[in-house]
Amino acid sequence: MDKKVRGSNKCKEVASLDIGQKLKVTFYNNRTVGKNSNLFSRHLGKIVRDRNICPLGVSSWKHIKEEKLNHMWAVVKDKFDSDDMNSHRDHVLGWMKELWNKWRGQLHEKYVKGKPIQEALKNMPKGVEKKQWEWLVKEHFTSKDFQARSNRNTINRAKLKMLHHIGSKPIREIIYQKGGKDGNPPDLATIFYETRKKNNTLVDSETIEKHAQIQELVESEPSLSNIEIVEKCFGPQSRSHVFGFGGGVKAKDLKGGTSSKAELLAELRSTQKENQYLKDCMSNFQNEMKELKQLKEFFLAQHPNYQPPIQENDYSDP
Repeated sequence: MDKKVRGSNKCKEVASLDIGQKLKVTFYNNRTVGKNSNLFSRHLGKIVRDRNICPLGVSSWKHIKEEKLNHMWAVVKDKFDSDDMNSHRDHVLGWMKELWNKWRGQLHEKYVKGKPIQEALKNMPKGVEKKQWEWLVKEHFTSKDFQARSNRNTINRAKLKMLHHIGSKPIREIIYQKGGKDGNPPDLATIFYETRKKNNTLVDSETIEKHAQIQELVESEPSLSNIEIVEKCFGPQSRSHVFGFGGGVKAKDLKGGTSSKAELLAELRSTQKENQYLKDCMSNFQNEMKELKQLKEFFLAQHPNYQPPIQENDYSDP
């Protein structure tokens, strides 16, 4: 029996929406949860694969122009909405970056890796333009940077242990359902157990030991935050993902550095405006003082014998 594989992402439910009709989504831990969350992520995947919206022939996501990013965001908002949609622009684009990189990695794995270049060039994926595919095969996939990153990722995947057993269900969804939606998210011991259990039990010895270690820390040092417990049990978390929390959550988010790029830029612009206002005030004051000095000099030149009146505070005490 042939193994089932996932087909192309057509996202028919979203495509069939009427003009102006939008699906409501809820954000938690910087990504969507609950109703319509799967449709949202599939829509993002469809966008990054659409050559008319998202460019394929660039070496990295950071080389995609801002106008293209704005277009992608507009396509997202055309079909989905939330109470705080615009505040999640950077989070969503970061999510799309991950999907884009993952897709390109899949293209390399399926069509290029281990094959002669000429064979890879002929084995062009459906929906990819010939010019872009030739660039990917000849330039990008053969570059030293890509090869080093690919090898590093292969090694890192081989080192993965204590994998979760929740399938395609995001970890954030479990955190949300276990109290996060009420502002009372579960502790790390609960998150670890709920995502690693199989038939309601932990199965391998390493996972059981690690859960016991986490549980002991949670109970003995209740003042520790989740990120502190993670780093005590799994080491420093400096990568884009934090162990046990899934996509969307970074170490800086759990450590309190949650200000978004938009918020920081807004604060910077406000400070720049304030500084400019103070500079303008100082410049105007200096110009006025200069004019007063010129008037004084002109007056004294016209009245050389003029003596200014003596002020009361000019007298000395007897």
